[in-house]
Amino acid sequence: MANCPRCHQPVKTDAVTCPHCRLTLKAFGHPGIPLHRSTGEDYLCDSCAYHDDDTCTLPKRPLARECTLYYDRSQPPEPPKEQPDLGQCLRFWLERNQTWLLLFSLLFISFLLTLRR
Repeated sequence: MANCPRCHQPVKTDAVTCPHCRLTLKAFGHPGIPLHRSTGEDYLCDSCAYHDDDTCTLPKRPLARECTLYYDRSQPPEPPKEQPDLGQCLRFWLERNQTWLLLFSLLFISFLLTLRR
């Protein structure tokens, strides 16, 4: 469980608003969009990586105290995701298209049997 930034009461991590003080915790009323808030008198843009490289599109920039795009530049970057090898890709493709492969193989066998006669 997380704590509310205003009243410091415990709230569920997927809560949209704080049940105690009614502070909005998630952006646009969606539990999957986190809403980052500045603490004290600081602005979020002062420590945001998107502000540094000038890719921020927030209209309140550089005086934003709430942001959905915030990425703390002091945090290490996420490691790149590993690409699956050819064997894994082939296995996943076969699992996804198993029905079609079965259908086409039956049609192919039927076609071969009709040609033999």
